[in-house]
Amino acid sequence: MSKSSSMMKKSLIYFAGNFSSKIFGVIIIPIYAQYLSAAQLGDYDFQQTVGNLLMPIIGLAIWEAILRFGLNAEGKELHEIITTAIFILSATLSVSFVLLLITYANLYGFSTLTFLYVMLIMTMPVVTVFGYISRALGKSMLFAFSGVVSAGVNMLGLFILVVSMNKGLLGLLLSAILSNIFNILFLMIGTRIFSIVKRKYFSKKWAKKMIYFSAPLILNLVFGWFISSFSRFYIKLTIGSTENGIYAFASKFSGILLQLAGIINMSAIEDAVSSIGDNDWVKRFENNIENISSLFIQFSCLLIGVTGVYYNFVSNEDFKRSIILVPFLLLVAIFTNISTLIGNIFPVFNKTGKAFTTTMIGGVTNILFSIVLGFFFGLIGIVVAQLLASITLVLSRYYYGQKIQKYSINIAKFLKLLVLFLVISFISINGSLLIQLITVLLTSVIVIILNRTWIIAIVSRVRTRINKR
Repeated sequence: MSKSSSMMKKSLIYFAGNFSSKIFGVIIIPIYAQYLSAAQLGDYDFQQTVGNLLMPIIGLAIWEAILRFGLNAEGKELHEIITTAIFILSATLSVSFVLLLITYANLYGFSTLTFLYVMLIMTMPVVTVFGYISRALGKSMLFAFSGVVSAGVNMLGLFILVVSMNKGLLGLLLSAILSNIFNILFLMIGTRIFSIVKRKYFSKKWAKKMIYFSAPLILNLVFGWFISSFSRFYIKLTIGSTENGIYAFASKFSGILLQLAGIINMSAIEDAVSSIGDNDWVKRFENNIENISSLFIQFSCLLIGVTGVYYNFVSNEDFKRSIILVPFLLLVAIFTNISTLIGNIFPVFNKTGKAFTTTMIGGVTNILFSIVLGFFFGLIGIVVAQLLASITLVLSRYYYGQKIQKYSINIAKFLKLLVLFLVISFISINGSLLIQLITVLLTSVIVIILNRTWIIAIVSRVRTRINKR
């Protein structure tokens, strides 16, 4: 199988396995609108935001080293990498749990909610580490299907605890924690982790090498938080839980795009790492950036159209006024995705320090503009600041990436698609329901035309397989 076909196959596996979680992401939006207040959603979202900040610190971002070194290792060496990573994670989790519980008890008082806040944060890096272990072991199907398990448990928990029992914030936390725990157990069983992790495989050499590789990425991911999540943190502290809930509701739509981008980017980074040294590596890298980015801008055009239609049926007035934020947040998701694709060059060439530099630039940009624009324009100003930060991240990563390896991408193609997105966004916010429906139909036709070659190829491949059977 060619590497191009392999990447497409992995992307399809990841997509198929995570499709349920994407559907889950769509289904829960009406649940949020109907059964939760903006303040409740804002408090829950705030804790997830804190978890995203602390996750690379608690886990030392060791999952990055697992993927980087594990993909090209096998046998005893692979066992040493995984065992060493688990030992490192166990040590950091033990210390972090005690410190976090003490800190949260001082902030909120010791209560059920306090304990659940801590448990939510503690399970997040564990899920990530075991997910990366499954990928390093070549168990793509297992990793993908773990998303189905996680989504199913979370959905069941929400229907029982939030919809049926009306537990609000408590129900949200319990559902998320149970989802993470089931995901961890599923991955542990699927990877047969207990047959791999043994004390004799712990390696001080690999511990030093992995920590040395991951250390700059801890700072990179932390400053990445200042781009992706600082806005939520700042809104909560300066404007309040209600406004943060409004922001969180609007971000659920861009969250669908980011989750989908994450699936494809898994394959993109694996392809970049595994194909390094090939004569056509640069061309493959360019094509991945152009094709994946174009696809997601087109998907965003469809998503903003459908979102505009959906907002006609939102009854909660707080959530209803969040529609103005959706196009900005989708643009943030688009540029964040492009920056990730461009930034794949750093771990491939072991230049993780440069990744940190670019993320720090983006993070500082977001902080400064959030403070200034948030003061003058409130919530919309903070979202614009996040957009400026994501654009800065793209530009800085492109600049530093060119110093490592020269490559070129078709900027004009992106600009044309972005103009199309802006036009559709304007119609989706201001048009009547009929105009919005027509826009969605026309956008669908345009996307099909732009991707007709891929669609024909996929249909042809499916027909061929059916005929063979």
